[in-house]
Amino acid sequence: MDFRVVVSDPESGKAYQVELKDPGSGKFLGKHIGDKIEGDVLGMPGYSVQITGGSDREGFPMRSDLPGTKRRKILVSAGTGYHPTAEGRKKRKSIHGREISSDVGQINVKVVEKGSRPVEDLLGASPKEEKK
Repeated sequence: MDFRVVVSDPESGKAYQVELKDPGSGKFLGKHIGDKIEGDVLGMPGYSVQITGGSDREGFPMRSDLPGTKRRKILVSAGTGYHPTAEGRKKRKSIHGREISSDVGQINVKVVEKGSRPVEDLLGASPKEEKK
């Protein structure tokens, strides 16, 4: 069970992608959107990160107000997973629950507590290129 973790640094506005393999990936299982985790798992000692979202292996987004670990078809009018073109429009969409399980492919986190070294030095990767 591998996860792709996208680490966002709100201070610099940059995002870094980290591949998380088996030994460290167990720390994320059972966590919910909004939970805080120590950055040691991601190779960022002294940091603390908060889970902000993600998507499952098929690309369906996670939603913070949907409990559970499975994907469900729910009626949504706005928010994560649906942005209506007209006011009052609703649609039934497949959305993944807020709890992280083995079928999650990507986890989005943001830095909430900084460590002594900069994020760029710790992750050793160039920032993820933004599309223009």
